[in-house]
Amino acid sequence: MHKLLQDMARNIVRKDSKDPAEHSRVWRHDECKTLLRNGDGSKKIEGLVLNMPDDTQGMGSKDFKTSSLIKMKNLKFLYLRNVKLTGTYKNFPDLRWLKWQRCFLKRVPAGLLTNCLVALDMSFGDLEEFNPPMVLNSLKVLYLSYSYKLVSICNLHRLPKLVVLNLRGCISLSHVCKTVRYLENLSYLSLTGCTRLWKALSNQKCVNQLERLKALCICGGTPQQPLFPLPQSLSTLILSYISFEILPTYIDLKMLRVLNLTSCPNLKSLPCLPSTLKWLHVDWCTSLERITFQSARFTLEMFRYEGCFKLCEIEGLFRLVSIEKLDEADLGHMQWIKAYKDDKVDLVGDEITKGRTWNIQMLYEYGIRSTYLQGIKDQSMATHQYTSSSKFLSFRVPLHPKKHKIHGLNVTALYTSSVTEDRYPLFARISNRSRGVTWVYSPVVYCKPKVDEDVVWLSYWPTGNLLDVGDDVYVDIIGKEGTIISGCGASLVYKDGSEVEKEEEKSEEEVIGGDLSRFEVTKGGYYLCRRDFFNSIIPATFFGDNIHITDSRRWRTWSELKSRLEELNNFRNPNQSKWKVTLGVNFNSESEIKKIEKAVSSVPGVESVSYANEIGRLIVIGRFDHQEVVTCVREFEKMVQILEREFFLTFDK
Repeated sequence: MHKLLQDMARNIVRKDSKDPAEHSRVWRHDECKTLLRNGDGSKKIEGLVLNMPDDTQGMGSKDFKTSSLIKMKNLKFLYLRNVKLTGTYKNFPDLRWLKWQRCFLKRVPAGLLTNCLVALDMSFGDLEEFNPPMVLNSLKVLYLSYSYKLVSICNLHRLPKLVVLNLRGCISLSHVCKTVRYLENLSYLSLTGCTRLWKALSNQKCVNQLERLKALCICGGTPQQPLFPLPQSLSTLILSYISFEILPTYIDLKMLRVLNLTSCPNLKSLPCLPSTLKWLHVDWCTSLERITFQSARFTLEMFRYEGCFKLCEIEGLFRLVSIEKLDEADLGHMQWIKAYKDDKVDLVGDEITKGRTWNIQMLYEYGIRSTYLQGIKDQSMATHQYTSSSKFLSFRVPLHPKKHKIHGLNVTALYTSSVTEDRYPLFARISNRSRGVTWVYSPVVYCKPKVDEDVVWLSYWPTGNLLDVGDDVYVDIIGKEGTIISGCGASLVYKDGSEVEKEEEKSEEEVIGGDLSRFEVTKGGYYLCRRDFFNSIIPATFFGDNIHITDSRRWRTWSELKSRLEELNNFRNPNQSKWKVTLGVNFNSESEIKKIEKAVSSVPGVESVSYANEIGRLIVIGRFDHQEVVTCVREFEKMVQILEREFFLTFDK
């Protein structure tokens, strides 16, 4: 809820009475403590929140009596944290939602849970056994996450309507009763970090029998910990922190819409993923090299691949190959570029470029091949048929040699920059005005030039039969503000007619000369870019206002979507926005932990640092640059993984 709406609602509640006991909601820390200490509640109170800080001195300051809630007969929502209730639960309110984090109870007492309860959250508590004392026909949500002492869960058949069961981080859990198989409505099950649970084969079979399960989260484990056949009903599957090299063949992906494989360090490839996937997360799969789909017409709406330092091919999106690995047949008429195979380039523009040192690469995208030469006074433009000392040129297609057909168009641009930003979007616009066809292409990665340094962008467009004798062709190279285009060139590429016909068999693919209908933004106008630069004003700039943005606008990388959300939330509440980032790390000694906590605390914007030794997690909170924190930690640890990023707002008490 937006803070302005929340403040407005709270003001309405306060105006009812000056006495907190007459309010329908009580959330102020001091008022809640006073009401519980004195037992001064009333029938009007429907919701109460008491969050005791972790550093409260002495247990007595956290102790309250259950009898203090007796007068709150209409209490529906109760949120307690670090609170100890003593006494009988015989007359405990008939709650609909109980959130009692860091609860000191070891077992669930009779009377605490009633048949009206819909949601129960007892995360981070001291529970050793969860055994519902009665049948709870209304309970749909059960959170027992991070109950480190929890060993067993019994009599789940007493929760017949349960929809969500979260056991994340229950590292001691070794037994879940077999009646879990009878939870016909269970659609979400999280077993992340429950490493002891999977030693019992019976637990695996019970999960497989949950025929209506829609979402399953099984994260963490060792290479000796096998996966097992999963319910075919799954639409969401999270298998993070598992050490397999390929997805087991018995995992049925046909119904999946969300697949999360974050931090699977040994995963090398993901072949033939279903084209129906909507979300794919493979962050920090450091060995992942290749992702392919059953069809190029996949419908991904969210795709995250941060920290995949070896990923070089995402079928249907792009492929990056070192020039050194390409033979003469692959390079064709660009064989001369092999002489620069050992040169370095500073590639930017996408997550795939981060954390790597690049030699000259060939980028394949939409059938277009392109590469960059950095800091080289290349003379290739002088050999083009058509050249210009500006960013624009035009020509008319001449007669071509007998028995030869036009196969494609070489386009070269020379550019530099007067700024030092990391993002240099380049656009090439090629128009065949005789046929009313225009392509605008922005490559997924760019070469970042040093100030006043020249970079050559070489690209080959396989236009096929879309260019013919007499056609008027216009070439335009566009860069963002600060990018200076100092020249461009173009030349036609011919091949024997029979060779061209063989290659035209691929016309169904989303490539130049193929089926680009998904990227058509106006009649005959194609915007070849899956990322939404500058809120989609770029297509209008190139094609005019009479355009419709199709999937090319909707699809975008997670990094861009995340930055939009950050900007939006920071704009709404710049003084109250914070990040909670969880890193996966392992330290050998207490002295190492203290050193890393001290180092991370020195990063600008970091407010608190804590280390959970049991699960190997470093938790950092504040307003800071995530990458700066990771870099800081890497001075102590070779590999650090960002496991979670939670954006939240803080409110005054």
